[in-house]
Amino acid sequence: MKTTLKLLSISVVAAGMMTLSGCGDDSPTHIEFDENFEMVLSKASYYYHPKDSLLVITPPECKASTLGYVVWNKEGEEPDSMKAYRNGDIASIRPLREYEWSKYEYNGKSFPAGIWYEPKAVDQNIMNAKRFLKSGVVEEVFRYEGKCFASSLLHQLMKKNQSIVQADSALAKFYIMFQPEGEKHFDAKEMLDDLRAPKCNKLTMYSGDVSIGMNNFTKNSGTVTLGFGKQTCNIKFKLRSAYDKADCEAAFGDFKDDKNAERTFNFDNYSEWVDYDIYCIKRLVLNMQEEKKILPRKQAGENDDAVADELARSAVRAVLSGMRAE
Repeated sequence: MKTTLKLLSISVVAAGMMTLSGCGDDSPTHIEFDENFEMVLSKASYYYHPKDSLLVITPPECKASTLGYVVWNKEGEEPDSMKAYRNGDIASIRPLREYEWSKYEYNGKSFPAGIWYEPKAVDQNIMNAKRFLKSGVVEEVFRYEGKCFASSLLHQLMKKNQSIVQADSALAKFYIMFQPEGEKHFDAKEMLDDLRAPKCNKLTMYSGDVSIGMNNFTKNSGTVTLGFGKQTCNIKFKLRSAYDKADCEAAFGDFKDDKNAERTFNFDNYSEWVDYDIYCIKRLVLNMQEEKKILPRKQAGENDDAVADELARSAVRAVLSGMRAE
């Protein structure tokens, strides 16, 4: 059930296109979201039987076979079955054989089709939602209704995303990458105290030495700018969906090309297509290693390109981790 709820939709009410505007100087500091923008983060299939209020959600399957080739199915073999019903503008849902209900604000006419919002909280600018389409597809979408995205994202990371206290969260993994070899440790409070949002499109850490800029977001893509000191490198990304066969196969292709890949293919590790100047990232890595003695050098013979790729992907995931549902 928890896995499926993560797959359900989170929409960004923000820009059919995100544009940047200056705030008192020549450098862009602000991201403006159009009222109709949303970012679709993932998709799954669903079936609803109204007579017994049975909702079955089936995530897609994208995995490696035992013979080493990619296996894709729009509907996997591990569906989640739940009870779900509507009472006015409230949708309630719970897993079978459990008794605790989760409630959502519902906007639609033919249940469960419509938008299911996480209960709104005062001053909550980042909103997670589930969109059930009449076609039998449920989307996880991200919606933003604030004025300063970086500050809202930082608040989300600190207050809403409970996984931040775990050392395996995307932001935590990115954060500890910069610590010297042999001295790596994770302290959630230390990290959260160190994070800042000096501009509405920028997060910083390590007393401002490392920065992540955000711009040019669209429905399923964007640009993250990784900075160290005065040097910056743009990293373009586009979200992949395991629901789409071509995206599944592309993710598996990245896995096969990854010299530092884990033994087992996991789509989530390659769920973003990234594009960047490899030489820019490698220069940035070298500067960090030489000036601050951080981002430790790999053992002799290991691929520097792999280090750069890991850093670029980690920067993108650090941003997206604040946009995804629990």
